[in-house]
Amino acid sequence: MRALILSHIYADPAQRQKLKELAGLGWSITLALPGGTADMDGTIRIVPIPASGSSGEPGGQRWSRRVLRRVLTDVRPDIVHIEEEPGSQAADVAVRETQRLGIPAVVFGWQSLPAKRRFLEARRYQRTLAGASGIIGGNRLAQALLAEAAPAIPSLSLPQTGIVPPARADRSTGPSLSLAYVGRLTPERGPDRLLRACGQLLGPWTLVVAGTGPEQEALEDLAQKLGLAARTRWLGALSKAQIAALWTEVDCLVVPSRTTPEWVERASPAVLDAMAHGVAVVASTEGVLPELVGDAGLLFQTDEELLISLQELLTAPDQRLALGRAGRKRVLDRYVDAAIARSTDAFWREILARQAGAGQG
Repeated sequence: MRALILSHIYADPAQRQKLKELAGLGWSITLALPGGTADMDGTIRIVPIPASGSSGEPGGQRWSRRVLRRVLTDVRPDIVHIEEEPGSQAADVAVRETQRLGIPAVVFGWQSLPAKRRFLEARRYQRTLAGASGIIGGNRLAQALLAEAAPAIPSLSLPQTGIVPPARADRSTGPSLSLAYVGRLTPERGPDRLLRACGQLLGPWTLVVAGTGPEQEALEDLAQKLGLAARTRWLGALSKAQIAALWTEVDCLVVPSRTTPEWVERASPAVLDAMAHGVAVVASTEGVLPELVGDAGLLFQTDEELLISLQELLTAPDQRLALGRAGRKRVLDRYVDAAIARSTDAFWREILARQAGAGQG
């Protein structure tokens, strides 16, 4: 079976593990990239598509329709998988060409809040979804928006790429609860909610804050007023390696995000990274967080529920370890590249089966 994948993100070879996993499942993978040169990455054939526009804004680039048509004719894939937003020119021309050749196309989208699109983008968005055989949202919010625009088309919620978990996640804990906040210090990410909850905890605890942002000074003042300064460390921005080391020092990651009309938590690498390392997660029910955490962490809606969750973990060290084990299992089952490739493979085969059934009918 042959699959042609179109996406600018795989210009980075480090992002291609999902494609290699798909090849391991029996697919012959051809990867179309905007620009670059023809190449091979293991068994993955890479073909360049000339594209105009800024490489710094790959979503706005215009892919050559003529070359894309030639690639489709040459490869003759059984399915085309387009990981460019449906309103983009690349997705639009790709779907139109697959329709012309009678090849089913699956379209991926990340947009997680309703968007106001200009006329041309809105037209491309509608035309792309109308011509797609399947749609994948990068999370359930994105899936719902895509399915609303194309309710008759099979849809799926699936991350674009997976994470690489550590080989082991052996952990221990003690009587004190070690908390972590990792992210930008902005109102919508809710670090003030965490500080206020910490101010009411009964028992031994510490907090590390990894990140910077416009609210840092106000948050440090709040911590001072609440009497939390001695228990709180402000680490500033950390590298990936430093964050990986941080997970060995903490019991729990807290993600107290708020949704606003302009922002929603559409992905959280910190949550998946923490879970992969066996760190318990306490998260709000906003955006993608319930989908990521599932029943492998503690979810809260109100500030009172946040306090109750933290107090529960403070008094129950064994529960921290149990949630950490459950979180790691959830990541290994769902959010590594091999798992995402298996789900993609199943969805592709569902699309092809539906097409075959429609052809027989």
